[in-house]
Amino acid sequence: MLVTPLILHYAHKYQWYDEHSHRKIHTTDTPRLGGVGIFVAFVLSAITGLVFVLSPAQFDLWSTGSVALIIAGMAVMHGLGIYDDFVNLPAPAKFLVQVLSGGIVAFSGAVLRTVDVPLFGIIELPLWFAIPATVLWIVSIANAVNLIDGADGLAGGFSAIAAFFMGLIALGQGNLLTAIIAFALVGSLIGFLVFNFPPARIFMGDSGSLFLGFVLAVLPLLGLNGRSPTNGPIFAVVPVLTLLYLPITDTLLAIARRRARGLPVHAPDREHIHHRLIDRGFTGKKLLLVIYGGSAIFGITAMAWFTTPRAVGVTLNVTLWVIVTVVVLWLGRSRPPYRE
Repeated sequence: MLVTPLILHYAHKYQWYDEHSHRKIHTTDTPRLGGVGIFVAFVLSAITGLVFVLSPAQFDLWSTGSVALIIAGMAVMHGLGIYDDFVNLPAPAKFLVQVLSGGIVAFSGAVLRTVDVPLFGIIELPLWFAIPATVLWIVSIANAVNLIDGADGLAGGFSAIAAFFMGLIALGQGNLLTAIIAFALVGSLIGFLVFNFPPARIFMGDSGSLFLGFVLAVLPLLGLNGRSPTNGPIFAVVPVLTLLYLPITDTLLAIARRRARGLPVHAPDREHIHHRLIDRGFTGKKLLLVIYGGSAIFGITAMAWFTTPRAVGVTLNVTLWVIVTVVVLWLGRSRPPYRE
């Protein structure tokens, strides 16, 4: 809340605007770079929390060097977003920088090494597979959150709710490190949403959406489901997919329809989930009510994985996936394909 007015001032002064177009929802040129405020607030509050809240015994999950590497990877992704907000980078160049960002995290030791998969139980992945899987996971979620940043308050609100439930789950598991980072993200987003709630006075831009996706991808790597005695935090597949189901589904549908039309997967269109809702009359605060409400349901269902017997948790989560997928597909029926 303190940093964003300063960004607004300079955005108006130097005309750092997200220009409107026929593909975008907003109808006026709106300041961007709100992601810078989110990033600054998040880093300051997260570091403060880690230093003053955690005791040395609670900080043994990661060394200070590992945390520094994660922050470095985060800074690379955020810097890429800032640069892309001014210079429209080609997709291959963006992808390479995103891989670098994910690689830095993998080098820190936060990797998809121990995975909890229904029917298979706890699986220990070999390092040669875990490292590229970690990079792919981070790059995929960063881009998925970037894709849903298409309406006032949407990406910020969704990310705040997802991070809030990640923080609650981590807190319940006794993982204060993950909880502090998650709640720091929630706080920074609440401050930003004051200016981004419809009608938005500023957008987060790629500097915000790519950064948010990065953090939401890394938080489960720090542990939401306890620790393995051999290979660190356990990555609980089902609740993590539930918490991030909206951007994951939106991305998979976008890839499928673009491939079906012979278009590059990064080609723009106006057929994302929020576009489908808007075409059905859910605009402005009505749209956010649906997205926020759905995100809260996803969060509660993800928590059920940890508070109910395994069979019940699997049933609840998978049932919700099916229902939401059917609804999203129904929303997209009889819509004419987008033309640039």
